[in-house]
Amino acid sequence: MKIDNVEKGELVYCNIEFEYQRNNSRITKYNKKINQFIFGRQYDCIDFPIIDVIKYPMLINKIDRKNSYYIDKVKIVNLDILAKTGFKNK
Repeated sequence: MKIDNVEKGELVYCNIEFEYQRNNSRITKYNKKINQFIFGRQYDCIDFPIIDVIKYPMLINKIDRKNSYYIDKVKIVNLDILAKTGFKNK
């Protein structure tokens, strides 16, 4: 399924791939793929494929635990939905 099929507040069980940058590195872009992950989209998420670092702190720690403080400009590149599990409470 496509990234656009995830509605606001929805929880999905998926394989997800991120593209991000670190402020303390010379390499411009990194990629990270996480298999069998539960991802929940926030209700107030406006630019959905682009992830806000402040609103998703646990997700940023999953991407790179040692350098999570330096991560910036996180974007979802690929999202393979395995199952839709429900919605978050407001």
